[in-house]
Amino acid sequence: MKRSIIILLLLSVLFCSGWWANKNFTYPYPPLKDIATEKTMSTDFIGFLFGMRRIFADVCWIQTLQYYGGGGWEDFISEEEYAKYADDPKRKGEYGRYRYLLDMCRRTVNIDPYFKYVYSFGGASLAWNLTRYDEGLELLNEGIKHNPNFYLFHLFAAAIIYWKQGEFENVMENLEKALKYPDCPFEVKLILGNIYDQQGKYEKAANIWVDIYLTERIESRKEKAKSNLLKYFALKKIPPEYLDKIQGNQ
Repeated sequence: MKRSIIILLLLSVLFCSGWWANKNFTYPYPPLKDIATEKTMSTDFIGFLFGMRRIFADVCWIQTLQYYGGGGWEDFISEEEYAKYADDPKRKGEYGRYRYLLDMCRRTVNIDPYFKYVYSFGGASLAWNLTRYDEGLELLNEGIKHNPNFYLFHLFAAAIIYWKQGEFENVMENLEKALKYPDCPFEVKLILGNIYDQQGKYEKAANIWVDIYLTERIESRKEKAKSNLLKYFALKKIPPEYLDKIQGNQ
């Protein structure tokens, strides 16, 4: 009898503590019912239930990068989405690839909404590489919702809007600010470098190619940056000092 009373008291204390906590604190993660996407797997819920969000989010992100590293030709976006973007003069011919990239990114951040690089990389890839501006903004807006003080997301979102409107000076201004962040994605650097190149700002572009060459781990990206520098030098667009910057890392 005494044991039963103690157990009831403990259960009452736990119940009251839970009620008080729910009433006075905001849980930092979305509820279980809100984490599902079209690409969510049953194992994702295991990470949720056992409190191993970051580990499972890392696994999901690796799977997303593997997906994005493939050809992407096997799953084009829907016919409805195709019509939505078809008249965009800046659209790339292959923009319809990787239909599930937004869902794959969401799958990761639904498990860990504070995984900032997913929003940055995914938003930049969707908007500039695949020319699906609305999807890129959608992902970045989710990032802003969960990380309102992370200024980089605001810069990316503004740059995408300006890009849609053809206001390239404003695009450059925002991307130049974004470039100062240590976790600025490669895609953003590439976009800014190409804008500089198109506008004949070769030394500014060269600074970005040097940065990519010195910081990137993927060899093909390093070689492309080096090729751009050699081309500029051959055309006498930049002085030899730019090549000297990469000499010690070859």
